Amino acid sequence: MGLLISLLLAAAAPAGAQAPRTLSGHRAAVEAVAFSPDGKYVASGGMDSNVALWTAKTGALKKLLVGHKGGVWGLHFSPEGDYLASADTGNIEVWTVPGGKNYKSVPGHAHTLYALRFSPAGEYLAAAGFGGVGLWTFPECDVYKVMKGPVQSAHALAFVPNVTSLVTGNANGTVTVWNMNDGRIARTINAHKDAVKALALTPDGKLAVSAGLDGDVKVWKLADGSLVKTFAAHAGGARAVAVSPDGATVASGGMDGLVKLWPLRGPQVKESKELKDHEASVEAVAFSPDGKSLVSGSKDKTVKIWKLK
Repeated sequence: MGLLISLLLAAAAPAGAQAPRTLSGHRAAVEAVAFSPDGKYVASGGMDSNVALWTAKTGALKKLLVGHKGGVWGLHFSPEGDYLASADTGNIEVWTVPGGKNYKSVPGHAHTLYALRFSPAGEYLAAAGFGGVGLWTFPECDVYKVMKGPVQSAHALAFVPNVTSLVTGNANGTVTVWNMNDGRIARTINAHKDAVKALALTPDGKLAVSAGLDGDVKVWKLADGSLVKTFAAHAGGARAVAVSPDGATVASGGMDGLVKLWPLRGPQVKESKELKDHEASVEAVAFSPDGKSLVSGSKDKTVKIWKLK
């Protein structure tokens, strides 16, 4: 453990104006990353079963959160930033921030979990997993609802801003809109030719952006399920996606080891910027709250913070 702490504390300084800050120390692939709502911290979850809380400005380790029994697939900060939830294949751990104390352990709704999200006001915690979505009240962490449907596994999810529905990206290539009142699927979009690995909504909740193992990143109107635009994004498969806080830019990551930025508005379907520094598949991306930075996690075991503005 002492060696691991030493490694996690070492953060390489940027080598140049465009070089990212590299946070090294995870002993296996990094599958989840997030910025705290105030932008002070970055959290990362790895297949080494660890969750790391980093200081975003310096890259120094704030806390190593140990308690998972398997690899960490998803994590998310509460809206106020005072809690961090993380999920391994079967359980959810909720941690206090920045202290890193384990607040609660919550059994998952399914034997496999892939993603976590707090609702915009923080009254619910949702997990995407085998067969559908689990919902818990927060901070009580009591089971509120389990929503099941023909999705195989839900790999990613996002709440719409009014919290009447949520959206998942699924193993069978679909994007589904779930009605939170009755727990049923309100709309199914046949989105990709292969599994959907990541999903993000625009801040107004009108558009969904999906990343598929077919290599494409696609933008959809949730109101009617129509396709807005397609980005031919990543050879080998797209595995991560995020939308900037101003709703103008899409970030994606893929099996080619690249992070790419795309214009969400207008007809352009070519990337506006390509960020290259990872040595293996990019598994997760997230924008900072001010949109000036982007964090990425990779199978090369590193976390990178990119300055965009």
